[in-house]
This record gives sequence, structure tokens and C-alpha cells, in this order.
Amino acid sequence: MKPSNHDTLALAALAAALLLAVAAAPTPPPATGSHQHEHGAAAKAPEGAGQRGAGKTMTIVGEVMDPACFLEAGPKSIGPGHYQCAIDCARSGQTLAIYDRDQDRIYFIAGELPGKNPNDPLMPYIHKKVDVLGTVYHRADAYGIVILKVTPHEDKTGGAAAGAPAGK
Repeated sequence: MKPSNHDTLALAALAAALLLAVAAAPTPPPATGSHQHEHGAAAKAPEGAGQRGAGKTMTIVGEVMDPACFLEAGPKSIGPGHYQCAIDCARSGQTLAIYDRDQDRIYFIAGELPGKNPNDPLMPYIHKKVDVLGTVYHRADAYGIVILKVTPHEDKTGGAAAGAPAGK
């Protein structure tokens, strides 16, 4: 049986999330007797220069979504018609993501510890706008976040937007 486009995209999204999880993993200390120095120009960049790959604690604002559906159907996949699909995909192992419409950027969720489901803090917010505090990583034009805290996004008028339909 030939895999569907959705299966292929889900696998690609899972691979991207795995790449980011590996990038977020702590670097082991050097082996005894090895020399300790940095290679390449990135080691000489000034502090706070926003180096690619370096994790940075920050808050991102976006909508919780299923990246496989998004890659296949675009932003229209974030809405009532795809809500149950996103729930089913997340429950079956698809890693959720945060979509920042203003930046047109997807932040894949990277788990910090093996055995802990990175989707757990996002499940109540599927297709809702949230503020996510965490450590953001950027490698090879892929973005990921290790979540510290998720809260419903407050709109500019002061009301919670978490219960409102996603979209602008």
C-alpha cells in the first residue's frame, strides 16, 4: 500500500521535530585528554548576536496546529474543519507545532526529556492562539521550541482569545 501525502508530510514533520530535539539536547562534556576549543567563526560571534542553533529563552505567539495538515493544505488547515484531524494526529503521535502568522513561521515542539509527550501542554489549545514561553532553537531554517509555559493569548482589547476561532 502506497503511503498518502498526509503520511509522507507527517513523517517529514516528525523528522524536523527530531532534528530540533537533537539540537536542543545538552552537549556532553569533552572526553578526558581532549583539547577544548571552538571551531569556526561562530565561536567568535559577539555575545547575544543571535547565533543559529543557540537556544534562546523567549515567548512566541501563535496558533497550535498539526504541521502535517499545514504543510499539505496551508493556513486554511488551522480552523474548525481540521480540528478533529489535529486532535487525532496528536493522539497518534504527530508532534504539534505553533504557527506564527505574522512571521509565517512554524515552531516545531521539541521534547526536553525522553518519555515525556511534548504535546501534553498544547492539547487544550489546538487551533487556538497562545503565548508560549520556552527555549527557541533555529537550525537549517527550521525553528523549534522546548516549552516552559503555555498561556491563552490575550487580544489587544484585553479579552482572552483562547476560546475564539483561530485566524485573523
